[in-house]
Order: sequence, then C-alpha cells, then structure tokens
Amino acid sequence: MSELEARTKPAAAGGPAPEVEVPDALAQAGGLKRWLKPGMNLVAIVFVLVAARGIAKDWQSKSVHLTWGLTLAALVPLLFSCLAQGFAWIALIERMAHRKVPRGPAMSIYLASQLARYTPGKVGLPIVRMQGADRLGVPRSVVGVSVLIEMLSWTATGAVSGFALLAVAAPGAGLDWILRFAVPALIASALGLLVLLAVDRQRYPAKVRFLLGAEGAGPVIPLALPLIQFGYWLLVAAHGYLMSLALGAPVNAAVTAMGLYVISSVAGFVVLAAPAGVGVREGVVATGLKPLVGAAPAAAAAIISRGASLVAEVLIWGAVRVVVRGG
Repeated sequence: MSELEARTKPAAAGGPAPEVEVPDALAQAGGLKRWLKPGMNLVAIVFVLVAARGIAKDWQSKSVHLTWGLTLAALVPLLFSCLAQGFAWIALIERMAHRKVPRGPAMSIYLASQLARYTPGKVGLPIVRMQGADRLGVPRSVVGVSVLIEMLSWTATGAVSGFALLAVAAPGAGLDWILRFAVPALIASALGLLVLLAVDRQRYPAKVRFLLGAEGAGPVIPLALPLIQFGYWLLVAAHGYLMSLALGAPVNAAVTAMGLYVISSVAGFVVLAAPAGVGVREGVVATGLKPLVGAAPAAAAAIISRGASLVAEVLIWGAVRVVVRGG
C-alpha cells in the first residue's frame, strides 16, 4: 500500500478517522509562507495603506447614486458562489478519500472555514476544516492537504478567468493598456493550470512535492475541481457586472469590471497578511474602476461589494447550519 493509499484509507464505521505518519499540511503551508511572507507582507501593507487613503479621499456619499434593485440582484450570484465553492471542495475531498462524505456536515464545515479566513494569515481556514475531519470520516492529514490543493486550483482558475475577461473586455472600454499585462498573465496562469491538471506529481521537484503533500501518482488536481471553480468565478464576475450597473456604470465599463472583481479576489487571497483579503481586494476594485466610473462610485463599489460578500457568506452558512441540525 502506498503512502497516499494509507492516508486515504476509509475510516472504520463509527470510528474516528485514522491517522498515519504523513507530512503535516499546516507545516508544509508554513514552509511555503516563510519564503513568501516577508516580501508579500511589505507589498500588502504599502498597497493597503495607499488604497485606503485613496478610497477615503474619493468617498463622497453625495456623488454616489445607487440603484437598490440592482444592488440586491448583485447579492444573488454571491449566495450561489458560496455553495459552488463548497461543492468543489467536497468533490475534491471525496476523490482524495475514495469515499462519499456526508454532504450537509461537509458543506457546513466548509462554510464555517470560509468565515474563519478573516483571521490574520488565514490560518483559521485550514484549522476549522481539519477539526471537522472526524465528522466526515476522513483523516485530518487528507483534509489539510485538500486545502492546499484547493487553493492552488482556486488561484489558477481565478487568474485565468479574470485575465481572460480583462483581455476581452478592456479594449471596448478604452483601456487597451490593460492588454500589456492581461494577455501575458493569462498565458502564464493557463500554463500553470495545465501543469496542475496534466503533469504527474512524481515529476515535480522533491521540495515542491513536500510543500504540497503531493505523494502518490497522477495530476495534483482532478478535472472536476477547476470545472466547478470556473463556475464560481462566473458568479463572481456576474456580481461585479451587476454591482457596477447599480452604481451607474455603462455596460462596456460593467463588462470590464467583471474581470476586475475576479482578479481582486485572487489578489486578496494570495496576500497572506490580509485576513480574507481585506484592503487588498477593495484597493484593486477601487483602483481599477476609477477610470471607468469615477472616484466616488469606485470607492463605493469596493466597500459595498465587501459588505455584500460577508452578508452572503453569513446567510448561506446560517441556512446550511439550520438545515444540517434539522436533519
């Protein structure tokens, strides 16, 4: 039996999830963070300070005209996006564990972990999921590694989706300069996703395999994971489109904003110091939208979108929690 098979052997009925000696997923993530954290934290701090100063300066409530019907409509894609992310992770964990998991508890654990990412360094996210491993009958080590794999796929699909939308829509909004970085970034992101989907993990350098907990054979991510995640990013883009229209943006600007909202989420996630990307995501949205809709509406879009995301996450988490308890 290989180390991966030992790790993913199903738990005995009614018993706790088995544990085997495998590299600790949080320790692996910590190794990667130690290399990236100092530089990224410095960049994040500077960017957040500059962006916050710009948003505060540009905020003029009297200059913002909000259509509440479209604002509420923009909340709907976010509600469905929460569930899409949960289903993507459930598909991944079932493949890794070679067994079905109880869907209700799995979704509840996932949504709770998403709220826990508001902790500094986002360390609450993997901890909450690993603490729920016994409820799913899956080893904690498998759950921990699943978080790392999910993050890789989520970031890659988000980058591909966001930069593709920008490359297609930016010229129509008179922002041809965006193509200078959107096209190269799209190509690089697509190649990275292709590596994750097609290259056998045994071909990865030993250090990379250790950091990712990538024992065994075959590609790191299954095809179902990025397919569901692409659906998630389409929902995020739809939110950006409706939110922009709600603030009076013309259609061509709203289409361009779809890519900005996607990229802002990716940027907020990869900056490790920002809990749930707070500050980074808003800065990207406000900076990108400013030439399209003006300073005040761009600042409003960044702030309202963050509030809508949090409301959606709490509503879906609460609803799933009630259903699971009632069942």
